[in-house]
Order: sequence, then C-alpha cells, then structure tokens
Amino acid sequence: MALLNTLSQNLSRYPFLKHNKRCVKNGAENQYYSRHQIGFTLIELILVIVILSILSATALPRFFSNQGFNERALFDDTLNAIRYAQKLAVATGCQTRFSVNENSYSVLREDTCGSGLFAGNLAAFHPATGAAGYTGSQSGVTLTATQANTTFNALGEADMNNIIAIGDRQITVVAATGFGYDSTP
Repeated sequence: MALLNTLSQNLSRYPFLKHNKRCVKNGAENQYYSRHQIGFTLIELILVIVILSILSATALPRFFSNQGFNERALFDDTLNAIRYAQKLAVATGCQTRFSVNENSYSVLREDTCGSGLFAGNLAAFHPATGAAGYTGSQSGVTLTATQANTTFNALGEADMNNIIAIGDRQITVVAATGFGYDSTP
C-alpha cells in the first residue's frame, strides 16, 4: 500500500505521465483510446516507406538473377568430384585424374590399372547415376585451375597442389594428402 501511495505522489509531480482525460470510445468493444494513440504519424509512415524501398533495392535483384546459385552449384559439384576422384583411386588402387578444361571438369580413370596412361580418357562412373562420364559445367560460370590435371594415386595423394577457382570461390587440393577443401578467403 505504501508503494502505491509513493507512486501516486510521484505521478502528481509529473503531469505528462497522467492519463489523458480526452478519450474516444471505440464502438462495441468499450475500449478507450487516447487521441494520440489512434494512428501513425507522418514521420513513421515516411520511415517505413524509406526502409521498404532500401530493402527492395538491395534484395529484389537477387530473385531475378540465378548467377550466384549457379556458381554455388558448380562449386559444390566440383568439390564433390575432386573428393570422389581421390576416394575412387584409393578404393580401386588405380590412378584417377581430375581434369579442368574450358569451364568444365571431368573425372577420368587409367586406361589400364597401373599403366599411368590416360590416353583413352576413360570416364569414371558417376556415383549417383552409375552412368559413364562424370563431368560438370554451368553456363555463364567460369571454372579455372592452376593445373589442368590433378592425378590421384592409390594412396589418395595428389601429384601436385592445385587451386580451382569457380566464380569468386576457390578449392585447394593439397598434394601430400590429396584432400580438397573450400579455401575461399
């Protein structure tokens, strides 16, 4: 009770905290609203319009261009193909090659296991479909590599380090382990 008395005394010191006596009755709900609570101010409406226009100018162009999605899809496919080539070399005991040319990649296997020759360009089987020819590309997306070919041996080691760039992302293959990873800065 003492707390209520203290609060009411403090409210009398600050008249702007008192309830506004001018109220409007709101129809059937019997709720009273102060005239200052009925609508939005012009400043609030303008701020909402400005915020919505900024968001629409920055977010909407993403929905009309699929370039970023194509780059990400090719990046993921390429990284999976590199890892598959390494695992295929370990599983079969034969060398496999990850080859990059003209904005596309392919996974190749040796002509004859142990020969070290890729002259026949025998395509590795796609792990998901089982079809011969594990290749990938995306129209409008650039795919480049510091080394056109990366060969994996039966231990899973790569013959040399390689950096593959897809758009603004990059994959690094470490020669000592053959591990390929996302090295985007």
